[in-house]
Amino acid sequence: MGKIIIIGANGAVGKACSANLAEKDLVLISRSEFDNSSENQPNSEKVVLDINNYEKTEGFINSIDYEISGIIFAVGSITLKPFSNTSIDDFKKLMDDNFYNIVNFLKLSINKMSNDSSVVFFSTIAASRGLKSHTGISSAKSAILGLCRSLAADYAPKIRFNTISPSLSYSKMAEFITSNEKVAEGLGKLHPMSRLGKGDDIANLATFLISDKSSWITGQDFAVDGGRSALITK
Repeated sequence: MGKIIIIGANGAVGKACSANLAEKDLVLISRSEFDNSSENQPNSEKVVLDINNYEKTEGFINSIDYEISGIIFAVGSITLKPFSNTSIDDFKKLMDDNFYNIVNFLKLSINKMSNDSSVVFFSTIAASRGLKSHTGISSAKSAILGLCRSLAADYAPKIRFNTISPSLSYSKMAEFITSNEKVAEGLGKLHPMSRLGKGDDIANLATFLISDKSSWITGQDFAVDGGRSALITK
């Protein structure tokens, strides 16, 4: 049995995935140092690595001496600006943080993935529903959707690829929005479930998709968004 790699293991979704999968053999990757909450995961290897650093990423993957049974890419960044204020450098940075780093990691590691393995990506509902000031992040996350579907076709039936598209949730990358309680409450009310998402809301689906219980699911995009992309209730 191979190991499951969780990239972004220090974030809200990554931590929740790690907790859900605590009985599995895990490799937890974070670009920041791990805090004490990771000490209750005895079956995990902890690696401090920024996958935007291609040289160090290649060195890490070359050192792997085990099969990979799954990868959860709980990484990314957010920049919200009107298109007129979004520079080419902004677009490039968002593609680096949300797309090219993932492609590079997979290019280097995919031959080490076992049969019946699974990969979970994260996009956003803004990739399918037009939201103001989201042109940069929507473009980068839309690329993830295309990557997922094409890889699912290329590697079936050996490797499954699926994507989760959340709405706004409480996370490190969204703290610049959610740290204001009144703003967070107002944005939560835009969702039919009348709240923003939490790490567990998203991680519960991610851990299902990485498991054998989802063995007949591949090439799909799942909205975990409190109903925002599908329902109008007000």
